[in-house]
Amino acid sequence: MLPAKKYDVIIIGSGLGGLLCANILALKGLKVCVLEKNKQFGGNLQTFARDKQIFDTGVHYIGGLEKGQTLYQIFKYVGLMERLKLEKMEECFDKILIGEDANIYCQAQGYESFIKHLTKSFPEEEDNIISYCDKVKEICASFPLYNLMLNADASYKGNNESAEATIASITNNKKLQAILAGNNLLYAGEADTTPFHVHALITNSYIESSWKCVGGGSQIAKILVANIRKHGGEIFRNREVIAISERDGMITDVTIADGEILRSKYFISNMHPPQLLRLLLLH
Repeated sequence: MLPAKKYDVIIIGSGLGGLLCANILALKGLKVCVLEKNKQFGGNLQTFARDKQIFDTGVHYIGGLEKGQTLYQIFKYVGLMERLKLEKMEECFDKILIGEDANIYCQAQGYESFIKHLTKSFPEEEDNIISYCDKVKEICASFPLYNLMLNADASYKGNNESAEATIASITNNKKLQAILAGNNLLYAGEADTTPFHVHALITNSYIESSWKCVGGGSQIAKILVANIRKHGGEIFRNREVIAISERDGMITDVTIADGEILRSKYFISNMHPPQLLRLLLLH
């Protein structure tokens, strides 16, 4: 039997998080291996076509890509910005429809425009809309890494109260509450269970600037996969991890479905947490 291959870092899953981690670590000279169980890389970056029309499975638009904004700086660092085909969206990045209401409510790029559009529909709520925006910006400013700052002394103001409760504390208008939480599907949860800081961090990025990938979000995965290989990393598809082994409280290796064992100093999971826990509990 051949000895197990060894890496500095093994990353399980090739979603955007896994691909970005692999790129950054490979750029720093580490020997990186990415393992993807599916036949396509990218997780929710994948696309499919119907009648020659491309559909994104998950990344329908992207926030924070204006020059100097957070995601712009990350994408530029890993070599994405100069290669992505992007188009800035119209002023309204989301249009919210509610029940039988015939009106269309705009969530707009730029805080000034965001306030202006909602105030047109709710003139009596202008102060509350401004208070909501101030709250979002306050929360975002308290997350150093969100702003690419390594500042351990920063005061964390994460709000674990639900988005629903926090928004309700700002305005009593039920319709406005629903509009402010109207794109809650973006953070995979209901407004009554999602912490307000999650809502704020995501919403802020789209208000800052919103962009769509011309030709689909799969181009992000393709570029990142090519970059990983360019910098000496290895990335494999159809390689499902079926077991994670540990010794003395430290992960030592993973087993692939075909029986191959891969060892590493460090491991990063880009899997859905329940799937990861299932593998750990199988040990």
